[in-house]
Amino acid sequence: MWTALASVALVVLGAVAWALWRRLATVERVLGDLRLVRRELEQLTRDAQRALALTRQHLAEVAAGTPPPRDVIVEGRAWRQLEAAPALLLWERDPELFVLDVRTPAEFGAGHIPRAHLVPLDELEDRLRELPAKEAQILVTCAAGGRSLQACQVLAEHGFTRLLNLAGGMHAWQGPRERAADVPAPPPPPATTGTDIVHRGGPISGEQVVAAIRECFDPEIPLNVYDLGLIYGIDIDESAIAIRMTLTSEGCPSARQIPEDVKRRVAALGPPNVNVEVVFDPPWHPARISADGKAKLGLG
Repeated sequence: MWTALASVALVVLGAVAWALWRRLATVERVLGDLRLVRRELEQLTRDAQRALALTRQHLAEVAAGTPPPRDVIVEGRAWRQLEAAPALLLWERDPELFVLDVRTPAEFGAGHIPRAHLVPLDELEDRLRELPAKEAQILVTCAAGGRSLQACQVLAEHGFTRLLNLAGGMHAWQGPRERAADVPAPPPPPATTGTDIVHRGGPISGEQVVAAIRECFDPEIPLNVYDLGLIYGIDIDESAIAIRMTLTSEGCPSARQIPEDVKRRVAALGPPNVNVEVVFDPPWHPARISADGKAKLGLG
């Protein structure tokens, strides 16, 4: 008899434990849903606060007689493009202007805007405390405007409202520069700016190779690497294609990606062997950018 009672008791306890476990699982799911809703509400609150701060900033600029461009207001952007010439005037007029350079330390050392503060793009979110107040005006620059645009987007997400992206970056900057003491002076403009193309035979023409290379872009610059002037020479024969090229700087963050893309695009034409050699002698100079490329970049 006692054995039967014990068995019944165990069954009852098991049923109660099972019911409690199911209730706890249900409660845990509900709590998880509530935590998710809370995070979504917190994100919506932050978004609303950023939008309100940005609207106030736009209204303040309108009231001061210096309204932002219409597209900036319509799109609710915290940044605007600033061409090199007005950027230089602003820098000269306002010695308190905060200039943020988001390139690598090597690029910064090779030449930067005086008074600029270096915070590489990949460190930006971890070093926001080094920046001025969120309502302060900040001129953001990089090599050509790509990384600085990404930086503006990151800063806008963190509530900064007066961001200026230097169009064309340091390639377009015509003002004074500072560089590290151990960095040599920048090279003079090259005597020649074209690409040497030699065709020694084979079914693939120089025009085909150039067309393939024009499909390759520096991730930071909205211009193909051929019109950017990175291709120094193309040597074509029946069994191989040799390409000699450079990069905008030795510290280029895409130093591996760009040559690999050039090789892949040219290899797709079908030659049995493609070799891409990266050199830095002579160093690249903005004067190598083609006329069409300068027009696209707004460099005149």
